[in-house]
Amino acid sequence: MKRFVLVACVITLNLPASTSLAQQEKNDPSPVMLAGHRYDLPATLITAAQIEEHKKKMVAAKEDDVPMNMVKLGGGGDKRQVGISVVTRSKGQSNPFYAVHDDVAEVYYVMEGRGHMKLGGRLTDWERRPVSAGNGRGSRGRTAVGARDVTIAKGDVLIIPAGTPHKWEMADEFTSYVVVRVDPDGVAPLMERGTAQFPASR
Repeated sequence: MKRFVLVACVITLNLPASTSLAQQEKNDPSPVMLAGHRYDLPATLITAAQIEEHKKKMVAAKEDDVPMNMVKLGGGGDKRQVGISVVTRSKGQSNPFYAVHDDVAEVYYVMEGRGHMKLGGRLTDWERRPVSAGNGRGSRGRTAVGARDVTIAKGDVLIIPAGTPHKWEMADEFTSYVVVRVDPDGVAPLMERGTAQFPASR
């Protein structure tokens, strides 16, 4: 016990006074609200029931990647936005193309199933693709040298930075995942629509 108290005293005595959080806050000259930033944006809740209903409509319409919503991201500048999509992969489904998004990063949360992806590497047959409503400008190709094989399954989270080649390789079983698409420069045109309309209802 004496050793513990001694060590604690030594650590406390060696901490500079400037490490105190209260002191840091007191000495911070920044204004409470930063110029050019938004502090009035509402939060957006998308419930599990809404995601499930959206997925059911997708399956019925044989759609595999449909945006649900795109909202302002906040921070500096009004162009920043973040989108939510649902993606489904049928058992055995594969994709011949790698996708590369110039500006939009993606975060996957796997709701069910299991499948395989190829991530990273360098595309050897780059070609531009049409602008996507969900992820903006980008390229595609069939071959990526140095890509690694990754398995994703229920409960996993996968982060794909903008510019990173990625390809859905194969679904072992029916798989669905939520995709959060972060668009700091507002390049994905879905913002013009706000809440996305489901293709089957247009």
